[in-house]
Amino acid sequence: MLRHLRHRTKAGYGVAEFGLSAAELLLQFYLFEFYTRVVGLEARWAGTALALAVFWDAVSDPLMGVVTDRAKTRFGRYVPFLILGALMLPPAVFAIFHPPEFEAQFAAFAYLLFTYICVNTAMTVIGVPHLALGGALTPDTNERTEVYGWKLVFGTLGLFFGILAPLLAVGLLGLDVTDTEGLRDSRGWAATGIGGVILLTAAVTVWSVWRPSRLAEDTVLFTWKAVREGSRAVFRSKIFLPIFLAFVLVSIARAMNASLALPFYRFTLELSEADVQKWILGVFSLCIVFSVAVWIPLGQRFGKKWPAFSGMLTLGLMTMVLYPLFPAGQLFGPVLAAVIGGVAVGAIILFESMVTDAADADRLESREERSGLYFGYWRMGQKLARSVGLGLTGWITWLIGFEARATEQSAEVARSLAYVFGPGVGVFFIAAALIFARSPLSKERQEAIQNQLSERAATRQG
Repeated sequence: MLRHLRHRTKAGYGVAEFGLSAAELLLQFYLFEFYTRVVGLEARWAGTALALAVFWDAVSDPLMGVVTDRAKTRFGRYVPFLILGALMLPPAVFAIFHPPEFEAQFAAFAYLLFTYICVNTAMTVIGVPHLALGGALTPDTNERTEVYGWKLVFGTLGLFFGILAPLLAVGLLGLDVTDTEGLRDSRGWAATGIGGVILLTAAVTVWSVWRPSRLAEDTVLFTWKAVREGSRAVFRSKIFLPIFLAFVLVSIARAMNASLALPFYRFTLELSEADVQKWILGVFSLCIVFSVAVWIPLGQRFGKKWPAFSGMLTLGLMTMVLYPLFPAGQLFGPVLAAVIGGVAVGAIILFESMVTDAADADRLESREERSGLYFGYWRMGQKLARSVGLGLTGWITWLIGFEARATEQSAEVARSLAYVFGPGVGVFFIAAALIFARSPLSKERQEAIQNQLSERAATRQG
C-alpha cells in the first residue's frame, strides 16, 4: 500500500482540475448570457434547459461512482475514465458554444439541453473518478489533505483562466463584444482554447498518477449491501447533514451569482465587459487563491467550523447590503466587494475537508470506509443545487421583465437585477451559515476523532 507520495504526484494529481474548473467557470458565467443575448433564447427556457441538464449531471454522479467501483481493467479503476472523459469533454464544450442558427425557440432550447447534457456527462466521466482517486492514492489523512490542497490550488487558477479566456480572445482577435457576432466569436474561441487545456492538463495528471493509481486499485471494495447501508449512514450523520444542507444552499447562491453577474454589471452598473473581467472577476479569483493561505491556518488554530461560518455569514451580509447601493459607472465599490467576497468565498474550502472528518467519524463508529460515498453524495447535492439555482435565475429574470438579446434593459429591470443579485442571493448564504452553525464538529471533537483513529491503527499494527 502506497503511503508516501512524491510532490510531483501530489501536484500532478491536481493539474487536471485546472482544465475542468476553467470549463465549468466558462459555462457558469457565460452560457446563460450567451444563449439569451446571442442565440436569442428566452431566459425562462434557457434557465429550464440548464436546470434539467444539471439535474441529470447530479443523478449521474452516484451512477458513475458505481461504475468506477466495479471497473476491473489492466490500467486500474481510475485512469481509463480520466482518459475517456478528457476525450469527451472538449468537443462537447466546443459544440455548446458553436450553435447553428435557430428560427424557433424550441429548437434552440433542445440544442442547449442536448449539448449541455453531453457536457455534464463528460464532466461526470472524468470528475467522479478524479475526486475518488485523490483518496485512493494514499491512506494517510495528512497526505490526502495535501493531495486535495493541490486540487484546490489548480482549480482556483483554472477559474481565473476561465474568466479571462473570452477577454484573451477579444484582445488577440480584436473582437467587439458590443456586437452580437463579436460576442459569439469571443465565447467560441474561448471554448476552443479551454478544450485544448483540458486535454493537456488531463494528460499531465494521467502521467503523474499512472503508477500510484494502479497500486491503489484494490483498496476499494464494492457491494450493493455496502452502498445501501452506507447511504443510510451518510444521511443519518449528525456531522455531515448540516454541512451538506449548508453547502446545498451555498451552491444555489453561487449558481445564481455566476449566472446574474454579467447582466448585473452590464445593465445595472453599466460597466464594460473588459472592466468586469479584469477588475472584478479577476480580482475576485485572485483573492480566493490568496485567501487559502489565511483559511487553512485559521482552520488549524480554531477548528474548521467557526472560520467557515464567519466566511459564509460575511459573504451573505456583504451581498445583501452592498450590491443594491453601488452607483452606475463606478468600479471602486464592485472591486471592494470582489476583494471581500473573494476572501470570504475562500472559507468554503474548509467544507470539503469537513466531509473527510464526517467520513472519519463514520469509520470510527462503523469500522467501514465510506469516504467515496460521502463525496459522491456531496457532488450530487452540489449539482442538484446548481440545477435549482439556474432554474431560479431563468424564471426570476423572466418575471422581472429581462429581455433576451436586448442591448439595453429598462431602468426598472436594471434595478430589479440589483435586488436579485444582492439580497436575493445573499439570503441563501446567511441561511447556509445558520444551518452550518448547528454542526457538532468542534475543534475538540475533530481532534478526538483523529486521536481515536490513530490509537486504533496503532493497536492493530501492534
